[in-house]
Amino acid sequence: MKQMSFILALILAVFCSCAEKPEDGGNSSAKLADASDLKVEQLDLTTVKLVWKDNAEGEKGYRIFLRGESSSQTVEPLETLGADATEFVFGNLTTGGVYDFGVQAIADDFRYHSKVVYLNDYQMQVPDEPVIPEPPVEPEQPTEPEQPAVDPQRVPQVTKVKTSYAYVAVSYKVQKISGSNPEHGICFSETGAPTVDDIKVLGPQMSANAELLQVVPNAYLEDGKEYQMSVFVKDGDTYRYSEPQTVMLDAQPEAPQLTWEKQNYEGLADGIEIYKTTSQLNGRNFNAWYAVADLSKVDFKVTYPETKGSKKTVQSQAEAAEGCQVLINGAIYGNYNIGVIMTEGKMTQEWHGEIEGCYWATNSQLYQLTRPIIGVDRNGKAGAYWVGVPQQGTFYYYDRPQANVVGQAKYGPVSATSPVAAADWAPYYAISCGPMVLYDGKVAADNSMVDDTHYYTNYECWDESGVYSAHPDRSAVGVTADGKIVLFICDGRIDASQGAYMKELGPVMKSIGCVHAMNLDGGGSTGMWVSGAGMINYKDGSSWRAVKSTLGFFAK
Repeated sequence: MKQMSFILALILAVFCSCAEKPEDGGNSSAKLADASDLKVEQLDLTTVKLVWKDNAEGEKGYRIFLRGESSSQTVEPLETLGADATEFVFGNLTTGGVYDFGVQAIADDFRYHSKVVYLNDYQMQVPDEPVIPEPPVEPEQPTEPEQPAVDPQRVPQVTKVKTSYAYVAVSYKVQKISGSNPEHGICFSETGAPTVDDIKVLGPQMSANAELLQVVPNAYLEDGKEYQMSVFVKDGDTYRYSEPQTVMLDAQPEAPQLTWEKQNYEGLADGIEIYKTTSQLNGRNFNAWYAVADLSKVDFKVTYPETKGSKKTVQSQAEAAEGCQVLINGAIYGNYNIGVIMTEGKMTQEWHGEIEGCYWATNSQLYQLTRPIIGVDRNGKAGAYWVGVPQQGTFYYYDRPQANVVGQAKYGPVSATSPVAAADWAPYYAISCGPMVLYDGKVAADNSMVDDTHYYTNYECWDESGVYSAHPDRSAVGVTADGKIVLFICDGRIDASQGAYMKELGPVMKSIGCVHAMNLDGGGSTGMWVSGAGMINYKDGSSWRAVKSTLGFFAK
C-alpha cells in the first residue's frame, strides 16, 4: 500500500492543516479578502438570489452557506462556485421561513480562506390573502378535453439497472422537477408496488434532465430475497414513482475452504486463540493468521503513538503497551491516520475534516463520506458501523453507508437522519479504515467498475484502483456473531504467500466466523505481534514499516 499512502498524502496536502503554503501566485500567504455588500433579491415565494461584492484576489472559488428552518443549523458548505462569482440562487425554501445566507472566498490552502460573511435573519415573503374568484360562467361551446392529471415528464424514468452480490445500481432521470434538488431516491418493497414508506434510500443531488447513477449497497437488502424497486421523486407535496421493476442481489460468493491449525504460544492470556493456514487461496499460495478474543476475558484496545504525527513499528508499540497480548497494524495513513480513531472515548489526533470523514477531495469535487469503523463501547461490546463527521466534534454512526460513486453526483452533508437514522453507539476504543468487506454476513466488496478506475463499492472515493486490483499483504479486523473480535493478517508478494484480492478478503473473514469485517492498512505495514513470540508473519522479506496506529488484545 506504499503507492496508495503516497497518493493519499499528496491529496491530503491540499485539504489538511499539514499542507505546505502554495509557492505560486494563485493564493498568497495572506488570508483572502472577505466578500461584502451582501444583498438578497426574492424572485418568488420560495426562491431568492444572493448578490455580493468580490473583494478577493487569486481565490480558487467561493463557498455558499445556508442555515435556517430547512437546515440543521450547521455551517457546512451548500455549494462551491468558481472564482470571481458574485451571485447564487437558492431555491426550494419555505415561505415565511427565516434564513441566514453566507459567502466565503476559498484558497488552495484552507488556512487562507476568508471568513464566512453572513446576511442574517432574512424572512421569506408570505403571500397576500387569496382573492375569491367569481363563479365560473358556463361555456357556450364544448370545453377542450382535460389534460392528463400527471405530466409524464415529471415521472422518473429508469434507464439502466445493474446488480451484484454487493449492490444494486440504478441510472435514472426526471425531465421536469419541482424546485431545486427535491427529495428523491430508490425504494424497495417485498410485496407490491414500493413507496417511500417501505425501504427508502435517498439519492445524490439532482437537477432536471441530468441522468443520475445511484448505488444501493447490499446492507439495505436481504440476500436471496426478490424486491419490487422504483425510483421516486417528490413533486411539490406528491411523490412520483417509476414503473416497478423486479430486482434481486446476485448470489453471494462462496467462502474458501481453508485448513486452519491452532497455534500454541506460551504465556498467552486465557480467552485468546491464534490460528494459521498455509492452504491455497483460489490457486495461489497463501499464508495467513488470525487471532480471536473473548472480550469477557481480555480487552480490545486501539493504540496510538504518544507524539502526534509520529510513527512506530507494531513491535515497538506492543512492547511499550502494558499487558499487550496481540497487536496488529491499524489505519491507512498519509501525514495522519485516514479515519476516526477513538481511545478511551476520545479522538486521538488533531481535527482534519478531510481525513476524518467530513469531506474527501477528488476530481476537483468534495464528497461527503461515511467511513467504516469497528470497535467496542465502554462495556467491551463490539460493534461495526459507518461513521460520518459533518463538523468538528460531531460523530454520527450508521448501520448503512452513504454510497458515493466518484465522478457522479454528490450527496449533501450527513446528519442525524441522513443517509439513515444515526445509531445509538458510543465507541470507547474504535478505529476506522476501509473498505468494509463484510457486513451482516454479506460480502460488501467486489470488483465491478463504473469506468476504468472506479469501483461501484468504492464508497469512500479511494483514488488508487490497486486497492481492488492487486493482491498484496492484507490486514483486517472483524466481529463474530457472538461478539468476539478477530484480527487477521496474510503475507503477500512472496513465493510462499501471494496475498489476497479485496473481493477475497470478505469471503475469507466470513469463513472464520465473522459477520462484519473491515480492511486495514496492508502491504509493508502488515504485521502481527504475539506475546512470547514477537512478530509471527514473514511479509515480503523487508522490515516491518513504522505505522501511526495499532489495535489488539490486552490482559484485563
